[in-house]
Amino acid sequence: MLTDEELALKKRYLQLHSAVLRHTLAQQVSGTLAPVSNAHERVQAVGSWVRRHPVLVAGAALTLVFWRPRGLSLLAERALWAWQTFQRVQSLRGPR
Repeated sequence: MLTDEELALKKRYLQLHSAVLRHTLAQQVSGTLAPVSNAHERVQAVGSWVRRHPVLVAGAALTLVFWRPRGLSLLAERALWAWQTFQRVQSLRGPR
């Protein structure tokens, strides 16, 4: 049977070990989410550019409609997929 002193030492060791594991996990998670964060910043920058240049975006959309209608539907499908994926990632990040 362990003495009170040995139990206290074991408790302290386990607490320190848990702290090291939490720190390691935090580093791994931040390294994993960094590309997602960078992508989010780029998407925000594109959104900002689109808001500043709506005429150019509308012109490009009209050009696509008349030039390649099938290509536009494929582009719309991909944009929808990207938006849904972005929304899922945002929900995984949690509240800010």
